[in-house]
Amino acid sequence: MNRAFISLYFFIVFSVIVIGWGLDKFWEKLYPAPELETDVADLIVLLEQDLQLLSAEQQDARIEQLNQNLHNQLQLIHIDDLANSSATQQIRAGEVVSASASSDRLIWYKRVAESDQVLVMASPNPDRTRSPVYSGLLIMFYLGIALVVFLWVWPLSRDLSRLEKHTRLVGKDGAPDQIAVAPTSTVFTLANAFNRMAKRIRELIGSHKEMTYAVSHELRTPLARMKFALAMASNHGDAQLQKQLDSIHQDVMEMENLISSLLSYAGFEQESQQLDRCDGYMQDLLSEIIARIYRDRPDAVPIRIQDDTGGQAFNCEWKLMECVILNLLQNAARFAKENIVVELRVTETEFQVAVEDDGPGIPPEERARVFESFVRLYNENRPQASGFGLGLALVKRIMRWHGGDAAFVDSHSGGARAYLSWPRG
Repeated sequence: MNRAFISLYFFIVFSVIVIGWGLDKFWEKLYPAPELETDVADLIVLLEQDLQLLSAEQQDARIEQLNQNLHNQLQLIHIDDLANSSATQQIRAGEVVSASASSDRLIWYKRVAESDQVLVMASPNPDRTRSPVYSGLLIMFYLGIALVVFLWVWPLSRDLSRLEKHTRLVGKDGAPDQIAVAPTSTVFTLANAFNRMAKRIRELIGSHKEMTYAVSHELRTPLARMKFALAMASNHGDAQLQKQLDSIHQDVMEMENLISSLLSYAGFEQESQQLDRCDGYMQDLLSEIIARIYRDRPDAVPIRIQDDTGGQAFNCEWKLMECVILNLLQNAARFAKENIVVELRVTETEFQVAVEDDGPGIPPEERARVFESFVRLYNENRPQASGFGLGLALVKRIMRWHGGDAAFVDSHSGGARAYLSWPRG
């Protein structure tokens, strides 16, 4: 930014000097400085000769008399009253010197020969600033300054707008795209820093994905061998051994579920935010998910749907919304005591889904944290839960892609109540 400030400062100063100097020269050419005209010189010489023949008192009286009859105003001053300057030296030498006292007065100085008195004659000076040409040149000056400032600011504004656009747009890999600006641009240094940041973000995201895929795939091979060995060992029929094998098999399944969750989470990170939304009925999706939960867990508590939509359709990305509803119902089924209620509503502005259970619930201070990755809650009312803390993180991300949000709110039954909302359209 120092570069921008310095370039703007010198650009404006240089432009003011050049434009002002050029217009001043043009003005002087149109209206040159007043020169000593012959009739003025003759009048001053005649007045000088007239005053030479009079005494000091008579000279003052004569000046008063002439001022009553002339348009020019006359005055006598002592030469020592003049400041010491080159013009004063000319006056001492007997020359006629002119000076502009104001925009409408022109002053002439002439030393009375053989005396220390100086004749001062003030004559009307036509106001050149009232000329249309002067007004036009003044307008040209300000327009010129405005033009040069615009020529400097416009490329800066253009490059900053491009930089802002690239900052807002996130690529498919989760990092902003590179921005190309000319080396002469004022924001060239800033653009280079932005490009280095985007490159570093892309490298970090790439290494994170590679690590996730590598770990997940490498773990699947030994897990497959362990499952095969467990299947072979279970044929021996020893009850004690079978109990140990069942415990190992449960651990293996848990590790496999972790790998599936990691791959799913990494896959969602690559999802484009351009959703393929369409209309559909949430009741049909819920029926399919509930049937799947009962197949996996026949002992699951009853799940009841409370439909307050009046048969209205929902609009969303159904593949992603299936993941959201499945995660919420699986969590509710894990902790519910007697029942789970799913509420559906459609307002004028948004779609709403609530999943409520009568389990131990979530403390208010922990409700925001449960949506973070790999977070699981533990307390005396909520024993250690299975899972890996990725399901709710996916729920939060998918709802934000829909322009909505997910949160845990107060429950009517004292358990956990997950509330989803996203705008219509």
